[in-house]
Amino acid sequence: MTTKMLWRKMDKNTCLFADDNLIAAIPGLDGCEDCLEELGEGAWRWTRHSAAPVDSMTLEIVQQDSMSYWMVPSVNYNGNGWGSGAQYFGYACEGTPWTYAWHRVAVPACTYAEGKSWGIGLFGEEEGGMSCSIRADEENRAVQALLWPEQEGPKVLFKRSWEPPFHGAMAPRQDFTGIIKLVPVTRPRAGYHEVLDFAWQYFARPLTMEKSPETVTRLDTLYFRSLWWKQFDGVTGFSSGMHWVESQAAFVKTEGFEIGWVGQNASVACLLLREYLRTGDEDLRNKAISVLDSWVRYAVLDNGLMLVKLRSDPKHLDSITNGDIPMVLDACNLGTAATYFFKAGKLAEQAGVPRPEYTKTAMGLCDFALRAQQESGEFAKSWFIDGSIDSRHGSVGAFMILPLFDAWQLTGERRYLDCALKAFAFYNGEFERTGYTTAGALDSNCIDKESAAPLLRAALKCYHATQEQRYAEAAEDIAYYLATWQWHYSTAFPEDSLAARIGYDTYGGTAVSAAHNAQDPYGLYYIPEYVELAELTHKKIWYDRARALWYNGIQLISDGTLVVNNRVRPAGSQDESVRHTRWGRMDKRIFVPSEWLPSWPGTFREVTLDMLDEWEVLR
Repeated sequence: MTTKMLWRKMDKNTCLFADDNLIAAIPGLDGCEDCLEELGEGAWRWTRHSAAPVDSMTLEIVQQDSMSYWMVPSVNYNGNGWGSGAQYFGYACEGTPWTYAWHRVAVPACTYAEGKSWGIGLFGEEEGGMSCSIRADEENRAVQALLWPEQEGPKVLFKRSWEPPFHGAMAPRQDFTGIIKLVPVTRPRAGYHEVLDFAWQYFARPLTMEKSPETVTRLDTLYFRSLWWKQFDGVTGFSSGMHWVESQAAFVKTEGFEIGWVGQNASVACLLLREYLRTGDEDLRNKAISVLDSWVRYAVLDNGLMLVKLRSDPKHLDSITNGDIPMVLDACNLGTAATYFFKAGKLAEQAGVPRPEYTKTAMGLCDFALRAQQESGEFAKSWFIDGSIDSRHGSVGAFMILPLFDAWQLTGERRYLDCALKAFAFYNGEFERTGYTTAGALDSNCIDKESAAPLLRAALKCYHATQEQRYAEAAEDIAYYLATWQWHYSTAFPEDSLAARIGYDTYGGTAVSAAHNAQDPYGLYYIPEYVELAELTHKKIWYDRARALWYNGIQLISDGTLVVNNRVRPAGSQDESVRHTRWGRMDKRIFVPSEWLPSWPGTFREVTLDMLDEWEVLR
């Protein structure tokens, strides 16, 4: 039976009814008229007309049901009640509700509030100029608001610090608009799925890719090759990236190597082996093998674990006492290492340089995972080199699930699959209870998107291993959570900003975490899963979202002549992030690229190309 939606004037208020049930009310304002234009089922463009021009305005909508869950997409998840450090906790600071500038939020100035039966999404138009706020009144009813002019407070989050509030100005005007989307709540913390679908269609636009996949691969390979170096006797690796050194007036490779996360040594080596098999370029093969051999020789520990970073010769005891060797081994690096050492073993065999020790290294990590798994199914976030737990909790442990499927397929031993399924049940159960995932962005300890990426990949691996539909359904739920971090619109940067001058487009990009509000191309990681979801669910929106992730993630890859901030970028390099909002270092610069050029975006691009059967979605 179809629910009849109706807006009625009641005294000064404009009220929304579903059949005869009062759902929400818009408090009236003297001298103003509120009009609701239907945009589709349960969606309206709300226009407030002021009889006289004004230089400030607040549009509020009050739900009538008690609030059970709320969200500011990519910024605040039900109060951000997990983690530490500077982030937006709760919906108020010392009694004053937080306000967020439109460009800080993945849908412009968007809030979402959910009661027992209904959820409401409220957001602004793409041109921006407004802010948003959400709070609970004395009856725990959600009060969502759009505010003009742009403002943030009562204090503003910068990088791991707080700065004074911001309050802009605007020329007096008479008309103000917002978008309301009403959705039925059939499952807790899931009503926002419909809001995101509507917003995606509302801001949809055709995309023209900056570069072809073939050009992207050529440039990524150039950069990977340039990052290879021999740092100390007998050990080679790929630098994590390049940064600008003023004294040398050049971009310089960073010291030290990392097996996964930012450094991605294992996956880069696999990608160069793939390119050798495709092109016959022996230099690529030799560089890849030298790096993988170095990690096996210097990083593998007797208990099956391995060091995740190399900065100096680990055979020298003073390297440990001087702190050059990290004593903490995290699940993100270890899970990535095992995944790509399995792959490296196969590629080395195909390349004519068999390395059974690569597979042995991966199996050692998987066997450690069997021993380290807790009764609940959880892995730790990180361990010390003796295998004892350093940090117990965090969804980032889901990275350890992925290579267990490889171990099961290689050996046929059910214990690896059972371990993977048990771990997925834990992490997905935690996600279903809370509505978020945690601790994937290793430079902060908070709610984020990176930790959901391996969980999404694991969900589909569980589905393929068991053919149970519940895993495909779980995958889509996780994908929607990841979509809360994806930009649905293009931020209109100030014309004099560096972001505007280089033509950066936020559309399709992703914010990092609740504590790290800059935008990066990490969404490249889960393009294959979005494409697969489009096929499994027959929903084109996942295909479109995947396409937008690629569009954003191939922007401003240097061809060797790109100049940004009067500095020529090395061929194949790309910024890690863009400060598309008020988030930055102590110099407080905003609307600028990071000018840190890591290898991982290129790695994720090339892994995506490897995983997709065809590249039409990327053209």
